[in-house]
Amino acid sequence: MTRRALAKAAAAMLLSPTFARAQVGSYPRFVDHAFGRTELRSQPRRLVTIGYGDEAPFLSLGHKPIAIVYSGMFASGMTPWCEQKFGAQRPVLLDGSMIDFEDIARLKPDLIVGVFSQLDAVSYGRLSRIAPTVAYRSGPWRAGWREQTDIAGAILGLDETARQLIAETERLLRSYGDAYPDLKGKSFTFGSYFAGSSRIVVYLPGETRVDWMIEIGMRPSPGVLRLAKAGSGHVSADASLEDLESVAADLLVMWYEPGARQALESQRLFQMFSPVREGRYVALDDPTEIWAASWPSVLAIPYAFPGFLPRMEAAARNSEAR
Repeated sequence: MTRRALAKAAAAMLLSPTFARAQVGSYPRFVDHAFGRTELRSQPRRLVTIGYGDEAPFLSLGHKPIAIVYSGMFASGMTPWCEQKFGAQRPVLLDGSMIDFEDIARLKPDLIVGVFSQLDAVSYGRLSRIAPTVAYRSGPWRAGWREQTDIAGAILGLDETARQLIAETERLLRSYGDAYPDLKGKSFTFGSYFAGSSRIVVYLPGETRVDWMIEIGMRPSPGVLRLAKAGSGHVSADASLEDLESVAADLLVMWYEPGARQALESQRLFQMFSPVREGRYVALDDPTEIWAASWPSVLAIPYAFPGFLPRMEAAARNSEAR
């Protein structure tokens, strides 16, 4: 598939991903998750999502939540791929770093969903007293776009539609690998830096940022795999600025909050890091790129990935000159 054809396919998927002729499943139905099984007597009308990106699959399936988590860095508080789906309807925006039980109760939801969230058993219990609540199946901050989409389909009675949407997104990710062949087989390290720190954060397999890169045909660097083995069960680890070569890779990708990129790139230790010195480094500081690469979804992947994958491939090519 040519890159022009790929862009058209991605746009078509974004505009019409819902397979509208699918039949709605019957109720009551049960949705299983980490804290048990939640009974749904009917399709929810006042749905509140409290996980990052949890709204995307519901929007893809034609359902607009009444409240979602605030997306920082965007003036509207919404990612552009979700904002266009909401249209004139504006959801209530919630703080994703904490759960305000009183604010949620005032919304009078008939269902609360926290898939990519930090829910624990205590919070789940309190939310369940407000309305039926569905949590993740994997763990806190671990649910990927497939889990989010599968759970959304189960909630809306659109199980088969959700499965088709997942399959279509998988095909799109594979097509990205074909369209950018110089990324295939390359090792990568995906990290971040926060101003004032003496370390970078390195993301590990099982984390959303890492998993989509594996899906397009890349592989975590040996240093990342060592960190993952040493920190079994964790989704990130630290690498000191004095020891950055321990996580060297064919491609280094970093995302930054405002001001953090300049703070890191001005440091000599980072400048001497081989992926940076040799041009095998891509910085993500645009909000659209950061949110899509960090919390990919069935809407974010076709919307934003074609914008930064060419830069990643161009940087990865520099590894071939070594």
